[in-house]
Amino acid sequence: MASESVKVVIRCRPLNDREKALNCKMVVSVDTGCCQCFIEKPEASEEPPKQFTFDGTYFINQTTEKVPFYELCLQS
Repeated sequence: MASESVKVVIRCRPLNDREKALNCKMVVSVDTGCCQCFIEKPEASEEPPKQFTFDGTYFINQTTEKVPFYELCLQS
């Protein structure tokens, strides 16, 4: 049996209309070059953000249609 691992790719979505109306703050940032996602607590600005690493990351400027899900699946 071959050893296989799961690849995880994320896309952070922009705030929706409801979140904008509630003046919600974007708490997620993405470093697409390093495939890392950072999540900060708005009420604890002195705390460093939580950091997560994925096989691929996309930020709000990339629409779902532009994320190559099908091509990524073929690569695995």
